[in-house]
Amino acid sequence: METDGFQPGWTVGGYTGLGWNLDRVADTVQVLLDGYYTKELNHQEFKQLRHQLAQKLKNLLAKLRVKQNTFQERLQQSDDADSFRQQADLLMAYLHQWQPGMKKILLNDFETGEPVNIPLNPEKNAVQNAQLLYKKHQKLKRARLAVEPLLAQVNGEISYLEQVELALDRDSEYQTPADLLALEEIRDELIEQEYLPIPQYRSRSNVDATKNHFHRYQTPNGFELLVGRNNQQNDRLTFRVANDYDLWFHTQEIPGSHVLLRLEPGAVPEDKDMQFAANFAAYYSRASQSDIAPVIYTEPKHVYKPKGAKPGMAIYKHERVVWGQPQQAKAKICKLES
Repeated sequence: METDGFQPGWTVGGYTGLGWNLDRVADTVQVLLDGYYTKELNHQEFKQLRHQLAQKLKNLLAKLRVKQNTFQERLQQSDDADSFRQQADLLMAYLHQWQPGMKKILLNDFETGEPVNIPLNPEKNAVQNAQLLYKKHQKLKRARLAVEPLLAQVNGEISYLEQVELALDRDSEYQTPADLLALEEIRDELIEQEYLPIPQYRSRSNVDATKNHFHRYQTPNGFELLVGRNNQQNDRLTFRVANDYDLWFHTQEIPGSHVLLRLEPGAVPEDKDMQFAANFAAYYSRASQSDIAPVIYTEPKHVYKPKGAKPGMAIYKHERVVWGQPQQAKAKICKLES
């Protein structure tokens, strides 16, 4: 049997046993086939899991935004509370102008002197009409007190799920096993937060989950830049990996990844390193399509996780602002991937 030229390995588009245009050599045919089919299976699982998560997040956010709109409308209605009290006060002050059977009365405002048209129940007297207006005022005030915390809760959930959705959008294509792991971390997080049920069987990728699979880049002066790929990685990056010498970056008031500029003791990054970090923080955020975005940076010791906060949520102090240019980071990433 002629075996000249036989060499198993991977090509850019697949695999071969003939040694032609190899991108990477395999020790044996079995290793080659195992690697190829593992990649194919991971790719299929990635597509399926990403679709499931995207649909779930879409449905959750749609329902929450309906609630948000309902609560906002109820708050707008409660804005009329003070006007009802004002009308009641005017009616009590001008009782002598009321006549039996009136369906409305026109009275001048105490402060502006402008006429105020007050609807009346013709079957009730002036005092009874004023009491009805006072009751409306109290009812709307109670509604505001009840609705405001509900709206705040819904807004918080929307903000959190938009952050999860952002992480999902960033990992849109399968390239390495770490991509599948990042999706599995998002799925596990949504299970822990009770947005997803616990499945009877939960597949796991063959990637070592104990390692930190952050996005990694190098600044112009060779400093390492780490970017969290999801909320779990953001928490690990900020509260476990970061040390006192590093600098922490995040878009200001905009959902985005946690970004860490790794620094050795005594190292001082130049402006171009700081700008590089800010550009990537802006790119890995909801401001990725903008030309510029505000990015804050501070020392990791000034970043805190509020008690009971959801994954990825953090507050900070002693921050400074630099303007990130996400398109610069995008161009850099495209160059690295080409």
